[in-house]
Amino acid sequence: MGVIHVQIEVLNEEAMAILEQLERLNLIKMVEQSGARNRKKKNWIGVISKETGQKMLEHVETSRNEWERNIY
Repeated sequence: MGVIHVQIEVLNEEAMAILEQLERLNLIKMVEQSGARNRKKKNWIGVISKETGQKMLEHVETSRNEWERNIY
């Protein structure tokens, strides 16, 4: 699968935290567009609970496995 470019509008800090988690997992890469407001790097430790983080990771793994399974 090649690179697919999409533009999204982040509506809250939790959504941004999820996107940054996906970026750390090398599932997505966020690219600043020219003219976009500068995004300051923040320390996101503690923004979500460990339980929520674990659920997110499990969801990502489940999603990844669904894409890799054979469908007949």
